[in-house]
Amino acid sequence: MRRLFAILAVAVAVAVAVAWIANRQGMLVYTIDGYEVSTSAGGAIGIAILFAATVGLLTRFWTALIAGPDALGGWFRLRRARRGQDALSRGLVAAAAGDALEAQRQARKAHGLLGQSPLGLLLTAQAAQLEGDGVGQRTAYRAMLNHPETEFLGLRGLFMDAMRREDSDEAMKLAERAHTLKPKAAWAVNALFDLKSARGDWTEAKVVLDDAARARLIDADVAKRRRAVLLAAEALDVEGADGERALKLALQALDLSPGLAPAAVLAARKLARDGRAWRAQDIIEAAWSQSPHPDLAAAYAAIRTKETAEERAQRLTGLAHLKRDHFESRLLEAEENVNLANWGEARRVLAPLAQGFASARVCALMAEIEQGLRHDAAAAHAWLERAVRAPRDAEWRCEACGWSSPQWRAVCGRCAAFDTLSWSAPVTGGLQAYSPAVFDDGPAAELSSPLLESETRAEEKAKAETPPPRPAGRKLKRDSDEAGFVVLPRAPDDPGPDGEEFDNSANRL
Repeated sequence: MRRLFAILAVAVAVAVAVAWIANRQGMLVYTIDGYEVSTSAGGAIGIAILFAATVGLLTRFWTALIAGPDALGGWFRLRRARRGQDALSRGLVAAAAGDALEAQRQARKAHGLLGQSPLGLLLTAQAAQLEGDGVGQRTAYRAMLNHPETEFLGLRGLFMDAMRREDSDEAMKLAERAHTLKPKAAWAVNALFDLKSARGDWTEAKVVLDDAARARLIDADVAKRRRAVLLAAEALDVEGADGERALKLALQALDLSPGLAPAAVLAARKLARDGRAWRAQDIIEAAWSQSPHPDLAAAYAAIRTKETAEERAQRLTGLAHLKRDHFESRLLEAEENVNLANWGEARRVLAPLAQGFASARVCALMAEIEQGLRHDAAAAHAWLERAVRAPRDAEWRCEACGWSSPQWRAVCGRCAAFDTLSWSAPVTGGLQAYSPAVFDDGPAAELSSPLLESETRAEEKAKAETPPPRPAGRKLKRDSDEAGFVVLPRAPDDPGPDGEEFDNSANRL
């Protein structure tokens, strides 16, 4: 409607202008070489308008004649670009569908029509990947580096290719360039952190971790845990060369993760050598209260060397009572009762762990209890046979690839995954769960095994009549190069506030 009104308004304006020109009075006389031409004022204005229109048309025609080749070339270029875009669309759809031949054909067509366009290079790389052409794929990704809009994508493609070829040096360079280009890209930060930690470059790994934390690319609790692991790993590396720095790093790690057993053991060992036994005990107790571990018990026993077997057993039993509902605490308490020849108490403490599919360590300890309490060689032998068939005890095992290590490491020695070693056994789910109620100081818990049928009164009578000889007590191994406790699967070193119950599954540190 508005357009109609506009046309009418223009028509009215033209009509009014023509009428006004026609009503003008006067004559216009031209004298050219003796010729005299006269016309009215309206005719003169009409001639002027006609002349201007003719000049305009001639100018337009000349301009079109001059610019014709360029315009024709532009039309052909536009048509070529449209065909190239169609080829790109069909090629990308074919690549997404897994049609390698069609994707390659459309990629060649797009390259012929568009040249090395960013999307064309992407299609070429995808088609080469579908065909398994690693050289062609790398060539396309390198060409992407010359275009700002595809440089980051090219870096990622080359990085993934370098990782597949296990070229860590090339992968490191590409990850650093990608991180510099886009500091907030999560994959670049994670890749750079994993590569630096795999090389044992703990200082540079902490810098990358701080960058990720500032950019909020990683959860605060995860960043805290990773930093503690890095500090502990660095402390273990420098322990032999710089003991003071190792102690400082271990204490920093414990501030972030008090339950990190390797850091606690290192710090306690250094503090005990410096005569700060009480501080060392506090560290071990804090770690044990979060996640008991056999290395912690060994380090706790080694803090005080000048004490009797009774005193040592009393200290270690007190350590076990800091977390009485944990498997390792119960095993430690039973071990110390065996050391003091408290056979009845040792059996009561160990009874819940011996139910079901007990571990080799528990079976061996039960054999010793049977021999010491009842002098039953047959029952002891039966427990030892059961220990041979029992599942393997816990060890440091990678959750990602299953690789086992005799000692804790921040990075898996096989797959180079960071912080994946947890204290777990290869066979899980075999143990029966037990209730915290068995930790009460009431009557001794009974065993369902026929080898341990409870006859408390008869045993007490036999013990009163012929008390067994009291052994000198077995000493805990204190040197770091000796074997420590062998234990069942347990919760990780630092499970957090929810890790209160014993968990038989393999959990990450």
